[in-house]
Amino acid sequence: MYQLTFSPVSPYVRKVRLASYLTGISHEIDLVNAQSNVFEVIKSKNPLAKIPVLIKEDGDYLFDSRVIIDFFNRKKGILIPEKQRDLILTRCALSEGIIDAALLFVYSTRYAGDKEPSKVWQELQLSKIKNSLTFLNKDISNWNFENKLNASHIGLIVALDYLSFRKVFDWKKDLKNLIDWHKNISKELPGYIDTFPKD
Repeated sequence: MYQLTFSPVSPYVRKVRLASYLTGISHEIDLVNAQSNVFEVIKSKNPLAKIPVLIKEDGDYLFDSRVIIDFFNRKKGILIPEKQRDLILTRCALSEGIIDAALLFVYSTRYAGDKEPSKVWQELQLSKIKNSLTFLNKDISNWNFENKLNASHIGLIVALDYLSFRKVFDWKKDLKNLIDWHKNISKELPGYIDTFPKD
């Protein structure tokens, strides 16, 4: 069994979990939440003290969702097919950037203390999100690889759901192509409901 540090709201953990569902190994993963005695021990394997961290069967550990997903891909080869590797990884990077910007927006309020969050900072993050989604709304018709799901689909659907979950940006307002894409992929992606973020 693998051990994975777990949070029900972390978009990075959700990416890894969806990758495990898509590769058919979710049943081999023991989710270790913050209430577990070993959570902090596993989390400490990452000097950045961030999650997710995956403990492999041989006791070695991996951290960063991108590294863990790449590890899963080496076992099954369907998350990042070699033929489209560069394109898929580029699209994954775009989705990761949206998630990063959303988190920075959320943290700007959460860690502002008794001060008002910087509106300049928040608008900077929102501009990254809006620009990316506008681009994606035009480009999303090109995201179909022989009707096969991969890591890029996981990254984008996690990003979109996190924006909605944290009410960072209402992308469902007028981005019709993304709305239709999300509706279709959410029905096809294994583990979508089980991994949906919740407080």
